[in-house]
Amino acid sequence: MPLAGAPGVGAASYEPRAMEGTVLHRVVRENFETFRAEIAARTDGGGLPQFVEREFRDFLTCGVLSRGFARVRCEGCAFERLVPFSCKRRGFCPSCGGRRMAELAAHLVDAVLPHVPVRQWVLTLPYRLRYLLAWNHKLCRAVLAVHTRAVLGFYRRRARRLGVPDGRGGAVTVIQRFGGGLQLNVHFHSLLLDGVFAEAADGTLEFDPADPPSEEDVARLLATIRRRVLRLLARRGLAVEDAPDGDPLAEESPALAGVSSAAAMPPSPSQPTTARPSSAWRVMSFGRRSPRIASRSPRTGKCS
Repeated sequence: MPLAGAPGVGAASYEPRAMEGTVLHRVVRENFETFRAEIAARTDGGGLPQFVEREFRDFLTCGVLSRGFARVRCEGCAFERLVPFSCKRRGFCPSCGGRRMAELAAHLVDAVLPHVPVRQWVLTLPYRLRYLLAWNHKLCRAVLAVHTRAVLGFYRRRARRLGVPDGRGGAVTVIQRFGGGLQLNVHFHSLLLDGVFAEAADGTLEFDPADPPSEEDVARLLATIRRRVLRLLARRGLAVEDAPDGDPLAEESPALAGVSSAAAMPPSPSQPTTARPSSAWRVMSFGRRSPRIASRSPRTGKCS
C-alpha cells in the first residue's frame, strides 16, 4: 500500500510537526528550569509535584526526532518516513490534546449521541470555588452532579407540562480547566439532549424536542444550581466567600497550592479585558437545532 506523502501519491501528505519552533515550546524550554528553581526556593526545597514536572519535561520531547521515532517504509515504492514519538500527555500539549479531543468528538458523534437535537450548557463558577474544584476531585464531581441533575430536571418538568409524564434525557460533560487567558478556570461544558425520550404505546422510544429556553428559564435554572451547590458546600463545611480554616492542598503541596491559587484568582488591571474571566456564577446555553425549531443564539444567566 503506498505511503501517504510518498512521491507521486495523490493522497493527503503527512507533514511532521515542528514543535521546537513553536512559541509555546520556546517559552517552556527557556523558562521552565528558572520557574522550577524559583518555586523550590520559595517552598524550602519542596518544589513542584513530580507529575507536574513530568508533564513539562515530556512536552519538551514531544515530536522531537532526537528523542525517539518510528521508521515507516512503503513496501511498494520504498519511500521512508521518520515519525517522531509524541508525549501523549493530557496537560497542555496542543498536538496530543488536540488529537485526543478529535478522537473523543468522533466517538461521541459516531457511537454515543443519538440523531436528535443537542444543546450545550456551560456552567462557570466563582474564583474561590474554581480553586477548590481544581484539586478536590470528589467535590468537583459532586458539583457537576448537581449541575447535571438540575438541567435534566428542567427538561423533565417542561416535558410533563406538555403531557409527557416520564421523559428521560441524556448528558455528557467535558470538564475544562482553563480559560481564554490560560488562567485556572474549572468549568463544565455539558451536551444535553434538547428534549426527552419517552416510551410509546408499542414500547418504542420516541423523542420529544423542547422549545429553546428563555433568558428567564436560564436565570431560574442558575439560581437553582447556585442554591444547591451552596447547600452542598455547607454540608461539607466549606464556604465560597470566606477563607477556609485549613487548605489540604497547601499542606500537601505548598508550591502547587500557590500557583493554582494565583492562577484562579482575579487578574491584574493590566490584563486585557478579553482575557479576564467572570467572577460570577454563570450558565450559558447554546443550541444546535433541527429545522423544526430554529434557535442558535445563546441564552445566559448570571448571578453574583
